[in-house]
Amino acid sequence: MTQAVYQWVRNLAVYYIVLTALTHIMPNSQYGRYIRYFMGVLLLLILASPLFHLLHLEERMSELFHKKTLEQEFWQPQENEMQAQEYYLQAYEQEVADKIRESLQEITGEGCEILEVRVRMELDGDRRLFVAAVQIWLSGAENQRMRERVENELGESYEITGERLELFFEEMG
Repeated sequence: MTQAVYQWVRNLAVYYIVLTALTHIMPNSQYGRYIRYFMGVLLLLILASPLFHLLHLEERMSELFHKKTLEQEFWQPQENEMQAQEYYLQAYEQEVADKIRESLQEITGEGCEILEVRVRMELDGDRRLFVAAVQIWLSGAENQRMRERVENELGESYEITGERLELFFEEMG
């Protein structure tokens, strides 16, 4: 904890050194307001970083950035467009399946084993948005409480609800 506080204070110190250097280096004040604006936004991010870390927003923002990057790469025109789109779609499905598997491990804990996670990405009409259909196989007896918990957590985190999420329980033994 103290290491995190020292890192935060160090970031603030570096920020103020860079801000001071930039204000003295600028030949005229024409760009001063732009630098102050950018540095103000940067200061807000530095000040809010402990809150981001505490609420695990860094991870969520990183996942969202990664998701948007994959979507953008998918829509860029390629020479062999169909193969490229299929490749990106499969990579995207695998990435989403891996993230869901990680989430499931946190949700289920030692309660049951994750046997398989299948993700199928589909385009949602003309909006050019991906919508996931997920099938999950878990070991152990079917438990209504576990089913509801998995559905709620995945619904909140990945916006997968209703008929787009199928849970299968396989009894051990």
